[in-house]
Amino acid sequence: MKVYEYEGKNLEELVLKALNELNVKDDELLYSSKEEVIGLLKKKKIILKVILKTDVIEFCKSYLKNIIEKMGLEVNLETKRKENCILIKIHSNNNAILIGKNGKTLESLQILTRQSIYSKTGIFVNIVLDVENYKEKHQKNIEYLAKKLAKEVSQTQIEIKMDSMNSYERRLVHEILKDFKEIKTESEGEEPNRYVVIKPSK
Repeated sequence: MKVYEYEGKNLEELVLKALNELNVKDDELLYSSKEEVIGLLKKKKIILKVILKTDVIEFCKSYLKNIIEKMGLEVNLETKRKENCILIKIHSNNNAILIGKNGKTLESLQILTRQSIYSKTGIFVNIVLDVENYKEKHQKNIEYLAKKLAKEVSQTQIEIKMDSMNSYERRLVHEILKDFKEIKTESEGEEPNRYVVIKPSK
C-alpha cells in the first residue's frame, strides 16, 4: 500500500489536492490528518496521509489469504465497500474453524488485519470480516435476547446480568435497549469479562 502525504494550512484544500492528483473520487480515499506546531512563531501546519481503498482491499485479500492458507484451509474472499467500512466475506472449506468458539477466531483475524494496515500506514481502517453471515446472525441473536430480557426485567423489576461480551456486543445491547423506558443498561466487570446489566429504571 502506498501512502501519499500532503502538507498545508487547510485540510479541505489538502483533500482536494489529493483527489485531483490521484484522479479519484472522495469515496475512493481513506485518510487521516494531524496538526503540528512548528518554529518559534508556532505556525500551524496540517499533515494529511492518504491511501486508496483499492490498495487497502488488495492488501487485505493478500494478507488474509496468506494467513488462512497457512491454517490449512482453501479460501475465497468477497469484498464490498460500505459507507463506514470495508466488508470482507470469507468463504472456505471449513468455516467453523475460521469462526471459532463464540466468533473468537474471526474477531482475532479482524483485529490483526486492522492493526497490520495501521502499522503500515498510520491510518485506521474499519475492516469488517464475516463468514457465513455469522455476524449478521449473531447480531440478530443478541437483539432477540436483549429484548426478551428487557421485558422480563420490566415485569419482575429484578436486574439481570448478561454473559460477558466484547465492546461491540455491549454497545449493540445498549443501542437496542436505549428506547426501553422501563429499564436501563450498564456495563460492569473488568475486561475481558465485562458484561451488560439490565436494570429497572426506577
